[in-house]
Amino acid sequence: MMDTIGIIDLFKMIKKRWWVILLVSVMGVVLTTILTNYVLIPQYATTTQLLVSRKNVNTQSIALGEIETNIQMINTYRDIIEDPVVIDKVINELGNTLSEVELQKKIEIITQEDSQIFGIKVTDTNPNRAAEIANLVAATFQENIDGIINVENVAILSKAKANPDPVSPNLMLNQVVGVLIGFLLGMTLSIILETKDKKVHDEKIITEKLGWIHLGNITEMTPSEVAAEEKNHVITIATNHSKKVLGGD
Repeated sequence: MMDTIGIIDLFKMIKKRWWVILLVSVMGVVLTTILTNYVLIPQYATTTQLLVSRKNVNTQSIALGEIETNIQMINTYRDIIEDPVVIDKVINELGNTLSEVELQKKIEIITQEDSQIFGIKVTDTNPNRAAEIANLVAATFQENIDGIINVENVAILSKAKANPDPVSPNLMLNQVVGVLIGFLLGMTLSIILETKDKKVHDEKIITEKLGWIHLGNITEMTPSEVAAEEKNHVITIATNHSKKVLGGD
């Protein structure tokens, strides 16, 4: 079981293994950049706006309740747009290149609070096809809505245009996510490395964890200290040897 790491120990671990966290974070940015630029397929979106007027409405004086009813009717229009009565005709116009489910996933109805205007947003891998689909859906809805429910007019306020700027993937957002994921993975890896490290780095491990008595420290000599010690040792041997020779004479 992994040992419990306190806040102070965590900061010490980060200071000790900062390079691991930095390396994994950089790898996260590089990976998300590669995925965004070379793997993920760009998605393009465009919107056409419509206004549906119901019959028997006095355009000179529209009651507040009538406006609220029209706004609530937008949910009905959404269901009609996503219904096969509209979807199937759009698919036929596109040459049956999409299935019903695929086309429904591309369409999103955009509504605004306290507004009778709603939008048909289409997202596709091709900006021109996205605009084509949005305009086909709006035109098909306009042609068939009068035979389904009692409305006076369906006005297409603005047609969809091809937008060359992709809405996804977002490179900057993905890079931020890559940094965060890389940082968390780096922290996790550092904690695992720290808890798996069984080397004795200071006397606290001996006294606090093992319960042994600290008798002393053995320091490591530097190369210069080793050379000086060897020199003194040679001089001492030579001096003792000289004394023995002189004593023997």
